[in-house]
Amino acid sequence: MINVRLNGFALCLLAVLLAGCASSPTAVTDYDPAYDFLGARNVYILPLDRQVSSVAAVSDIQAARMNEDLGRVLAERGYNVVDAAQQADLLLSWHLVTQERTDVRTYNSASARYTSCWSCPTSQSTNVSVRQFTQGTLIVDLIDPVGNRSVWRSIVEERLRDLSTDQAAELRRDVALALFAEFPP
Repeated sequence: MINVRLNGFALCLLAVLLAGCASSPTAVTDYDPAYDFLGARNVYILPLDRQVSSVAAVSDIQAARMNEDLGRVLAERGYNVVDAAQQADLLLSWHLVTQERTDVRTYNSASARYTSCWSCPTSQSTNVSVRQFTQGTLIVDLIDPVGNRSVWRSIVEERLRDLSTDQAAELRRDVALALFAEFPP
């Protein structure tokens, strides 16, 4: 009976730990408080600027999928994604910046020597773990076409990793939701 309770407790603890590890992306947002976001209903998603070096890593397929997810989240918030910039109250521009990073961690571990000497010192060793990864920063700007200036910006940073098609779709959706979590302000 006690063994069953301990196994149940361990299972619950594992579920809580896994839920904590599976955190969703968060965004940092800034906006112009003088801009009337409630008066803007139509958004045009600008094509990617292929002159920017960081955009070269984004394929046309990936860009189309990101545009779809951004448009879907905007539609859920009551905005219309239009087909021409002339019809838009806001222009949406996004780009991905990637940077190679190194994560270095050190771990100290003590090991006791199994001797008959109780007062003998323990030996310590230092382990070093070095991992290379790519940090991706997705930046979304909403631009007032009349003043030709950004009135809202949202940024999400994530480690980029190889994902299955389904996992990538889920991550894009989570990122799009995070980007517009506080929109309209």
